[in-house]
Amino acid sequence: MTPYPILWDSGVYLPEQRLWLDPAKPRPRAVISHAHSDHVASHPLAFVTPATKRLITHRRASTGVLHEIPYGEPVDLEEARITFYSAGHVLGSAQTLVETSYGKVLYTGDLKTRNGFTSAPAEVVRADVLVLESTFGKPRYTFPDSQEVVAAMVAWCRSTIAAGATPFLLGYSLGKGQEILSALAAEGFAIFLHQSLFGVTEVYRELGCAFPPYRPVGDWDGGETVVIIPPGARHKTLSRWPGEYRTAALTGWAMDASLKTRLGVDAVFPISDHADFEELCCYAEKVGAAITYTVLGFDEELAMHLRRRLIRAKPLRAADQLSLF
Repeated sequence: MTPYPILWDSGVYLPEQRLWLDPAKPRPRAVISHAHSDHVASHPLAFVTPATKRLITHRRASTGVLHEIPYGEPVDLEEARITFYSAGHVLGSAQTLVETSYGKVLYTGDLKTRNGFTSAPAEVVRADVLVLESTFGKPRYTFPDSQEVVAAMVAWCRSTIAAGATPFLLGYSLGKGQEILSALAAEGFAIFLHQSLFGVTEVYRELGCAFPPYRPVGDWDGGETVVIIPPGARHKTLSRWPGEYRTAALTGWAMDASLKTRLGVDAVFPISDHADFEELCCYAEKVGAAITYTVLGFDEELAMHLRRRLIRAKPLRAADQLSLF
């Protein structure tokens, strides 16, 4: 098959198509896979899903030109056709399939194949080349059963309240916070959200997501409650809290035994909006690409383990970038 050029240029770059995928810096024409700030820049033209556009415009004053592409609806460029498929990471997150005369390239972006409360799991898409995000690309990051983790988190909240303290759950304002809120839907807690998380959750509701009752933390007037806040708002919020409290970090990095001490929290729970190690490996097997390129995170380690599973794989940053096939 004809060699297919692909580069790393602050993101995945397809030079023949003049298309960047999740570049960290502004580029002439790009795909933004989802609305987390580390994936968003003000490009002259960026392709996004409708939900991602709504979330970006909620969070940023300057966005560049955002062109909406719904899932499954192909768009033709001069040298390619691009189609978005669900990625399972956060609401609106997308995998990008780029079809060219040389073959099909699938860029996953941040990925999750487990069922979530607020986003559909990643759809398996067949491709000739797979570019696979590698955030949790080590075997140690194989997460326990989600229902068991949620049950443990709920039990911790109840014991904290019974001890006369307020449980604070730390989760990002986009994605993780809404998953935590949804996980508490049947528990009957009074739930308060940090203002930034409250605003994003209102956008989620606008886009069709259902949640248990919640209020902004500034409205709290006493009483037993569970509070969800972004990690970055922790110290400012807790410094003003009038009563006793305990904190829990909800993150895939909770698989590291040292995390609780390093973060200075009272508990950790391995709840993530990323695929774990086994999900990443299984996904690569199902895509069945002739070559898999790993990017970001533990890219070298994941590529090594994929090769052990007889999948041709290497980190994109270490690849012969002009000879993908």
